[in-house]
Amino acid sequence: MSGARNMSGTVTAVIPTRNRPELLRKAIRAMLKQEGGHLAEIVVVFDQSEPDESLTAMSDDIPIRVVTNTRQPGLAGARNTGIELAGSEWIAFCDDDDMWHGDKLNRQCRAVTDDPEAHFAVGSVIVAYGDKRVHRKTALQVIGLDDLLRDRVMEAHPSTYLVRRSAINRWGLVDEELPGGYAEDYDWLLRAARVRSILVVPDAVTEIQWHPKSYFGNRWATIDSALEFLVDKTPEFSGEPRGLARILGQRAFAQAAMGETRRSLASAWKTFRLDWRQPRAYIAPVVASRIISADRLVKWANATGRGF
Repeated sequence: MSGARNMSGTVTAVIPTRNRPELLRKAIRAMLKQEGGHLAEIVVVFDQSEPDESLTAMSDDIPIRVVTNTRQPGLAGARNTGIELAGSEWIAFCDDDDMWHGDKLNRQCRAVTDDPEAHFAVGSVIVAYGDKRVHRKTALQVIGLDDLLRDRVMEAHPSTYLVRRSAINRWGLVDEELPGGYAEDYDWLLRAARVRSILVVPDAVTEIQWHPKSYFGNRWATIDSALEFLVDKTPEFSGEPRGLARILGQRAFAQAAMGETRRSLASAWKTFRLDWRQPRAYIAPVVASRIISADRLVKWANATGRGF
């Protein structure tokens, strides 16, 4: 391979967790099955919950460190705690309800080895919702800032991230000021992509779980305020009407779900004016009018592996 480097044992896995002990153990067991010897350690960061020291006994070969979130309570602070404690050249994230495929690190380490300037790699995902499995795969080989402004690129999920530790200084830690920690991963991608495009491994590397216990399942007020915050801090959205319409449409849907009909209709109209093709411009008024419930639409969208 060109520019080859030995990446044996150079990855720290960081798992933020909160009150999901059974799912957490499944996530750790999947990590411990990684091929290629790239995994050096696992750091489990307990956020607003009691640390489970028994997790350290799950492996005799890979050290498992159990720590407490020492920063802002929430997912962003927990991720940052893990970043600060990581002892490896590369950091990989996994949410506590997701499962890595056995060849995740092998595939991604091979990709960044072939590109010595790489600082960030992601991969496609399998979305699991009930008994359904949907492969979400992007056609992009690299993800640039313009791609992310136009589209969230959901395939670039935090549980697929592989990030060079030293490069994080170039765009900063995860933003702990985003309301409720919502969209912290999207914001991090946007800032990283300002520095350099993000590599994409086309193969599915992680199975992500969508289920009723998801913390942002119906926190509509948090979603609305966090998306407003995100747009305000990302000036590039002003030059990308399609991406701005997508986010404003999400806000219109959240406002409709909260019963804020007037705000929702105003947001839907602005969405339509920015991009008439944005489906949320039409869906939000339907929810605001109580023709169909937000929960029912979310369940349908999740079952298709798309989400709202």
